[in-house]
Amino acid sequence: MKRLTNTSTAARFLLVPVLTAALALPAATQTRIERHKNSYSPQQDVELGQQAAGEVRQQMPLLNDQRTEDFVERIGDRLVDEIPAEFREPQFRYSFDVVNLREINAFALPGGPMFLHRGMIQAATSEGEIAGVMAHELAHVVLRHGTAQATKAQPFQIGAFAGQLLGSLIGGKTGAVVAQGSQIGIGTYFLKYSREYEREADLLGVQIMAHAGYDPRQMANMFQTIERRSGSGGPEWMSDHPSPANRYAAINREAALVRRG
Repeated sequence: MKRLTNTSTAARFLLVPVLTAALALPAATQTRIERHKNSYSPQQDVELGQQAAGEVRQQMPLLNDQRTEDFVERIGDRLVDEIPAEFREPQFRYSFDVVNLREINAFALPGGPMFLHRGMIQAATSEGEIAGVMAHELAHVVLRHGTAQATKAQPFQIGAFAGQLLGSLIGGKTGAVVAQGSQIGIGTYFLKYSREYEREADLLGVQIMAHAGYDPRQMANMFQTIERRSGSGGPEWMSDHPSPANRYAAINREAALVRRG
């Protein structure tokens, strides 16, 4: 009579509890991100953003190149379509403009307007890298970081800090000029995004990119591309967006957790 003690049979019986335990473990999922306390309504985001966007269009030279504008708008629309349902605001008015400046910079305003410098687009080596910058900025908008940060500056009214907020978001010399036109000085403490906000924009940006069908690792690649092309002085855009030492690794870890569209 054949004995049932061969190695393959015993191994199969031993694997049953191991596989059962493995199947019981929860699968790794993308990071859950929540909005911060905000004293302003989504409609006030729109009002502030539209006011600030009007100032940008008056004070900064737009590229006015239809082909480039169509390219950027196509990427932007693709990303907006993948904003998570819990962050959708029907009244937000998304727009995507290109500023005709060679400095590497990009910024988005409350309620939807986004501006990319020509230098940012030229620094990118792929559409995915441009999408990475845009997804990061879009995440700031949908998480309402601008007015969440402004909430800390209460009791100032929305009109009083519009210029200061805009100047901070633009950054550099141009932003300083814009900020000087505001009615009061609030201080950059309330107007610079914190490392926590930047981390959230990275992670949500990765999720939006992935759902839009882009390789989200291109966001990390873009940061490295910008640093490489900007020389030892460091890029203006990265200086206005503080990043921890493990930023690239964190983006790539999140990219491994999300599905692609």
